[in-house]
Amino acid sequence: MPGAVPESVAEVPDPDFASDRWEALAGPLEIDPTEPVCVALSGGADSVYLLRVISAAVPRPRILGVHVAHALRGEESADDATFCRELCVATDVEFALVHAPVESDPSGLEARARTARYGALAAAARAARIATIVTGHHADDALETLILRWLRGSEIAGLPALRPRLCLDAPLVERRPRPERREVLRAAGATSIVARPLLTLRRAEIRAALERCGATWREDSSNRDTRFSRNAVRNELLPAIAAACGPEALENMHAFGRAVAALEESLARRTHGLRLEPPRHAAARRAPGSERLGGTIARRELAALEPPIARRALARLLAEATGAVPNGRALDRLIADLYAGRTGWHEVRGGWRLQLRGDRLDLEPPPPPVVRTDPRQLSFSFEGVADAACAAVLRIPSSIRLEDGRRLRADRVTRAADATFPRDPRHVELDARGWPDALTVRMPRPGDRFHPLGAPGSKPLVRFLADVGVPRHDRGRVPLVLAGDAIVWVAGVRPAESGRVRADTTERVRLELR
Repeated sequence: MPGAVPESVAEVPDPDFASDRWEALAGPLEIDPTEPVCVALSGGADSVYLLRVISAAVPRPRILGVHVAHALRGEESADDATFCRELCVATDVEFALVHAPVESDPSGLEARARTARYGALAAAARAARIATIVTGHHADDALETLILRWLRGSEIAGLPALRPRLCLDAPLVERRPRPERREVLRAAGATSIVARPLLTLRRAEIRAALERCGATWREDSSNRDTRFSRNAVRNELLPAIAAACGPEALENMHAFGRAVAALEESLARRTHGLRLEPPRHAAARRAPGSERLGGTIARRELAALEPPIARRALARLLAEATGAVPNGRALDRLIADLYAGRTGWHEVRGGWRLQLRGDRLDLEPPPPPVVRTDPRQLSFSFEGVADAACAAVLRIPSSIRLEDGRRLRADRVTRAADATFPRDPRHVELDARGWPDALTVRMPRPGDRFHPLGAPGSKPLVRFLADVGVPRHDRGRVPLVLAGDAIVWVAGVRPAESGRVRADTTERVRLELR
């Protein structure tokens, strides 16, 4: 029911817009009803309803309405933005217009627009220091999503349509929210939670509530275009089912969706303890911000389950990490190799790869490009060093920065002979007797050898990195610190035996990878 924003948006005596309505919707999602929220405001009935519900709350939280403009419908798109701006002015809500144009080719348009939209919402919320984004998805949206996933052959773990809450990590990796992670992200000012408070409501209920109070909204003309699969389900498939089987058929489908979600939740409880642990040696081989992507899990944890449950658990773990469940054939191959004891790499989706090792499974994100700057070496450049193939000088004390943002620092410290020393792989203290005043930092080269702390002798560096689980494609990204010609620290992994702190060591060099 499109139209202009009413001049008066005074509170109306309707239970949908009562002062405690937002508290009732926010409670089940573990959202504090007084905390700031970013509302994804398209101008459609669902987002208008959500904005009005929150703006009627007493006490009223800080609200930021964000309209993401894809510029796909010309003047109509501009009118949507104007409507949303005026609505926010009328309801005394902060407003942000974010332009996120996407290619208009119908093939894959829905996915491209969704990715751009969530990215824009996350950026706007982050800039406003707001931790929670709320969207107007409702029960009919959830049913449409379930049908689409069913028709595409999704696994059970991927069928439950729209989760009430999820964490949004760059780059748009969806994860199940964990309270402790949410608090860490909230404290850091990062966008952490996407919440969908209206999933218990039907489209007709929302529109009826707006009509009762005389509110208006915008209709998106592209919603009638059945070239898009969701529109075809909404405008053709579901009405055809209702016409053929009666209106109760749609109610039964909603019940089926709830049953699938309940089954998934029951299965999830059986495997809720399975988690991907942080990736091994991530700080040593990845740029800041990507250390948490992927992860590792002991092989025995999955192999101890019945194959169908293991398959479902693996689908869930991969979906949480990569943003989508792999296709059925990929899962079949993974489970077959898991129980057959085989090892090797498996392509998962979008460049993500899962390595089956003898004792664990390692999930790796798409490898970033590494520039070959010298036939002998793969490396990053260093700050102040023109030729990336050259080594950088690390004076004591000083620091150097790698091109990807990591930083190496060296300092001299004096400790009592019996003082403890750090055991964090990113922070070591070494006996520096005989070391020069300046160290050398470079990336691995063919022929490098390394004598790890505690090992009986040296070995090829490439073999050491393989033994500790650094993937082949990342071995050229691990910085090395050298005293003279000897590697004294494989940064972020392990120091050399030559740097062992002994009973009479008082002068140490502290090395940090930040």
